[in-house]
Amino acid sequence: MVFAFIFLPKFLLSQDTFPNVGLKFDTRFDFTAKIPMQDSLSPLSSFDGKYLNIILEGEINDKFSYNYRQRLILDSKPGYHSFFNATDWLYLSYKINRNISISGGKQIVAIGGFEYDAAPIDVYLWSEFWNNVTCYQIGGTVNYKTTDEKHNIGFQITNSPFSTQTLQNIYSYNLIWYGNFDGFNSIYSLNRIEYEKGHYINYITLGNKFSFSNLSVEVDLMDRFSEHQKNLFADYSVISNLKYAVNSKIKLFVKAGYDENKAQEPTAMFIYDRYVEPGTEHFFYGAGVEYFPISNSKDVRLHAVWASNNDRLQYHTFNFGVRWQMNIIKK
Repeated sequence: MVFAFIFLPKFLLSQDTFPNVGLKFDTRFDFTAKIPMQDSLSPLSSFDGKYLNIILEGEINDKFSYNYRQRLILDSKPGYHSFFNATDWLYLSYKINRNISISGGKQIVAIGGFEYDAAPIDVYLWSEFWNNVTCYQIGGTVNYKTTDEKHNIGFQITNSPFSTQTLQNIYSYNLIWYGNFDGFNSIYSLNRIEYEKGHYINYITLGNKFSFSNLSVEVDLMDRFSEHQKNLFADYSVISNLKYAVNSKIKLFVKAGYDENKAQEPTAMFIYDRYVEPGTEHFFYGAGVEYFPISNSKDVRLHAVWASNNDRLQYHTFNFGVRWQMNIIKK
């Protein structure tokens, strides 16, 4: 596999059938220190390689395009030890006309919200839902994009994120809208997801982004509910992320969020929400700075972040790291 990626750039550059192609490696390394807020706990720290990704995207012709992202680090989660299971996405798109396109393959499950939409390599502190959700499944999507390219509506059917084996016959039905009103952007979705055959959990997600010159404010609202719940607003998440660009090289951010699930008792035998467990009341918060040392480039980024939460074992978490992108071929 290593040899394939060494010779791939030369092969691609020699092919007249590839009018537009990009290939890069994307990685991040961090040092994390957790300082306890309770006397009974000990400090924790380590260096850690967070991500190592290969990203390949391009066009075969004016109708067909492809997107591929592969993680090359071992993931300890069950079922993630094969090469293909570590593939975040690998799909082929076909442009029917200027407005309509279809795609099929392994894709991001179309759930709304700006935290969910961000690349994991760009997320330093997170909600309970983000931390547990399974993002990538095989399926297909139909997209409609307006002529001015400011709005995109997609309908997607994939295997359910709760699938644990092949031929399980459970699916996810997703409707998503990406909107652009200049100073306001939206990522809204309606999702109906089977967690067992004939049993569904539903999401309504409203991702909102307000932009004012160098300042942007993201506010995500997510409600999760089953038909069996008595109160439809008992299981939800609220996340806010304020970002300020001091200049072209320095960005500051403050982020906070809250996940709550009181739809069921923690001792319930049949759980509706498998990502934010019953009884959860999780509050997290933090702030950080990003620095881009190379002028007019985002290929190298340094960061420093502080975060904490209301977990039973409480820490102040400090994270310092570097992310860099190695562009083998630029589109």
